[in-house]
Amino acid sequence: MAKVKLIPGLFALLKMAGDRKKHYRAADEDYRPDPVSDMAKRMHPESLSLKITGVREEVPLVKTFRLENMLCGPLPVFQAGQYISVKLKIGDTLTARAYTISSAPYEAEGPDGYYEITVREKPDGYVSKWMFENWKEGTEVSATGPHGDFYVSPLRDTRHIVAIAGGCGITPFAPMMKQFLHDRPELSLTLLYGCRNPEDVLFEKEIAAVVAAAPERFARFNTYEDTAGKEGLRKGFLDAAFIKENVPEPEKKTYFICGPAIMYSFLKKEFPKVAALERKQTRYEVSGAPGDVTRVEGYPAGKEEGTCTIRVWCNGAETRIPARKAETVLTAIERAGLILDSRCRSGECGICRSQLVSGDVFILPDGDGRREADKDLGFIHPCSTYPLSDLEVIIPPGKAAQT
Repeated sequence: MAKVKLIPGLFALLKMAGDRKKHYRAADEDYRPDPVSDMAKRMHPESLSLKITGVREEVPLVKTFRLENMLCGPLPVFQAGQYISVKLKIGDTLTARAYTISSAPYEAEGPDGYYEITVREKPDGYVSKWMFENWKEGTEVSATGPHGDFYVSPLRDTRHIVAIAGGCGITPFAPMMKQFLHDRPELSLTLLYGCRNPEDVLFEKEIAAVVAAAPERFARFNTYEDTAGKEGLRKGFLDAAFIKENVPEPEKKTYFICGPAIMYSFLKKEFPKVAALERKQTRYEVSGAPGDVTRVEGYPAGKEEGTCTIRVWCNGAETRIPARKAETVLTAIERAGLILDSRCRSGECGICRSQLVSGDVFILPDGDGRREADKDLGFIHPCSTYPLSDLEVIIPPGKAAQT
């Protein structure tokens, strides 16, 4: 029989695990310190207790909320581009929304550290309208996170990043630029920013300051749907011509893209005109549920109108709830006052993972983050799943959301 040769590092790791078990057995039953676990819990707590300490208007219909820790100790560390999931109770509805942290990681450090999130009030926005009316200085906020993998990794990405933003999709890139200037001298970033008009530009002063501080590393180019009659501004979309015009050697860059879903579909057709990019060179931030799912490619014709019934099972108890065919299963469950934990609301993270027992559904093609085994076993992510018929669904027990 061949002998197994252990490398020194692996032997030390196995010995450490054995020693740890011995210490547990020898310790007092009422006190078993675990400094590694304690540190992990402090850096990545199960929930965040935050308080709004500042509100400012960026442009009309867009506000930035500053959030500070209500508990002792600093806020959890994060990477520029990550988000927090805010838990909300609006009437009888328990829901959550994911918001990118629009402040830089270094601004969260220390006892006076803070997160900022930037929110646009949508004309028919159920949550954003409520937040604009109710969130003020002193309001307490419950959240989880930071979450997400929309950040620059030296093992995966090039040192020169091209950030493509549409509207409020600028929120991950302002903190990236500030953080890179602060402590990432090896990284550079070119920002291509598309807005409706010049009055809709966000974080103008912050981004201009970064570009002025290190013009050899940072650049910003804007394009507008409507230039409002101002001379010298580019009118047009974030198309292949705009990218090639402002990005030298585009085939050698990593592209981070954040904006509305329609922009993603457009860029996926434009990138082949720019260069032969590998899949890993384009990173799309999750964009949430589309405004009108019936316009998404693949949605079955004739299923747009009407309602259906969802039989929801949780802990052995059954609840029958109505659902519109053009809303997600998660939205219908939340509106009924049931608790289903969620985070990204884009089909990516799987926190709301549930089992579909019966019925027909439409799952967003770009929001199907399920594992292949889950697809075979009939599991769905309700945040990116739409009912096409009466359904029967088993959901996991959830924890109550708080305001």
